[in-house]
Amino acid sequence: MNNENKIITFSCVAHFLTHFYELIFPALAIPLMISLKMDLADVLKLSFLMYLLFGLGALPWGIISDRYGNRKSLIVFFFGSGMGALMTSFSHSQISIILSLATIGFFASIYHPAGMGLISLGVKNRGMALGINGVAGNLGLVSAPFAAGILNWLVGWKTTYLLIGIFSILWGIIMLLVDIDETPIHEETAGNDSVSGNNNYIKYFVILCVIMAISGLAYRANSIVLPAYLEFKAGFLWSFFKNIHFSNLEGTKTMAATLLVSTVYMVGIFGQLVGGKLADKYDLRWMYLMFHGLSLPFVILMGVFNQQLLVASAAVYIFFSLGMQPIENSLVAKFTPNKWRSTGYGIKFILVFGVGSLAVYLVGWIKDTWNLGTVYFFSGGAIVVLVITIIYLIWTSRGTACRNIDHSPHRNSNPANSFDLDTK
Repeated sequence: MNNENKIITFSCVAHFLTHFYELIFPALAIPLMISLKMDLADVLKLSFLMYLLFGLGALPWGIISDRYGNRKSLIVFFFGSGMGALMTSFSHSQISIILSLATIGFFASIYHPAGMGLISLGVKNRGMALGINGVAGNLGLVSAPFAAGILNWLVGWKTTYLLIGIFSILWGIIMLLVDIDETPIHEETAGNDSVSGNNNYIKYFVILCVIMAISGLAYRANSIVLPAYLEFKAGFLWSFFKNIHFSNLEGTKTMAATLLVSTVYMVGIFGQLVGGKLADKYDLRWMYLMFHGLSLPFVILMGVFNQQLLVASAAVYIFFSLGMQPIENSLVAKFTPNKWRSTGYGIKFILVFGVGSLAVYLVGWIKDTWNLGTVYFFSGGAIVVLVITIIYLIWTSRGTACRNIDHSPHRNSNPANSFDLDTK
C-alpha cells in the first residue's frame, strides 16, 4: 500500500467512526428514554456536552495536529473515542452517561482537522480523495441508525456501545504499526506567499465561517431529531412489520424508524459524489449556493409531510445538505495556506459542531413550545440566512479564482488576483 492509499484508508475509517458516533446516540434515544424513564427532550440533553466538545475540541486539536502531526492525532482519536464508548457501555446513571458521551465527543473532535488536513496536504488528487472520504463519513451516517437499531434489538444499547468501542481501539492498534509520510505534496511557493500577504483571503474565510456556523445549527437540529421524528410520523414500515407479525419483539418500532433514517442518509452518499465531481469542474462558490438553495424547500416540506412523503423530502434534503460538504471543504482549503490547514479545518468544525450543539437545547425548546415538526421551519429560516450570506460572499469575492482545478491557460499570469493557495 503506497503512502496516499494509507492516508485515504485510515482517514476514511476514522471519518466513518466519527459520524457513527455522531448518530448512534439519537438513534438510541427512544430505548434510552425507556431505560432511564425520562422524557425524550431530557434524554437528548444528555448529549449536549458530547456535541459541544465535538465542536470545541476541533480548534485545539487542529493546532496540535499542525504542530505534532496528523497521524499521531488520529491514533489518539481511535483510542480516546473507543475508551469513551466503553465507558458509556458501563454507565448506570445520567451523570455517568453525560461524562462518557463527553469523552467520545472530545476525542471524536480530532478527526476533522487531522484527517482532512492529512488528505488535503498528502494526496495529489485532493478533490477525488475528499469525495471518497465524504462517502466513508456518509456510510457512518447511513449505518449508525440501522446498526444501532439492530444491535439494540439483539443485545441492548449498552452492548452496542461496547462493540463500537472495541472496533475503534483495534484500528488504533493497527495505525500504531503503520508509518505515514506527512510531507506536503502541494508545496508552498512564492506565489502562495504573495497571496497569503493579501488580507482579502482572511475576510473571505471569516464570511465562510459565518455560513458554516449557521449551516452547522441546521444540520445538527435535523440529525438529532430525525430518528425520533420518523418513528412518530412515518410509521408505515412499522405497520408493515405488524402485518407480518414481526412487531411483538421489543425495539422493533425503533428498528423500523432507524432503517428509514439509514435509507435517507444513503441518498447523501450520491450527494457527496455529485458535489465532489461538481467541485472539481465549476466555481466553488456558485456550487455552494446552488446546493444550499436547493435544500431549502425540502427541509420546509419535512415539517409539513408525514409517512412516505416525509421520508422522500428528508432524502432530497440530505442529498443537498451532505452533497455540499466536498464543496465546503474545498473552500476551506482554498482560503487557508498549507501551514495552517488543519487549524483552518479546526476552526470550521468548532463552528459547525460547537454552534450546532446548541441545537440540542433549541430542539427541546421548540418541541415544548410547539411540536417536533416545527424544528424544520426554524431550520428553513436558518438556511435562508446562510443563502443570503453566500450571495454576499460571491459578491465580495467577485473577480477572484475559486476552483479546485483552474482550467485557464493563464492561471499564474496575475498572482495578485489568484486565490489558489495550493499551487500544484
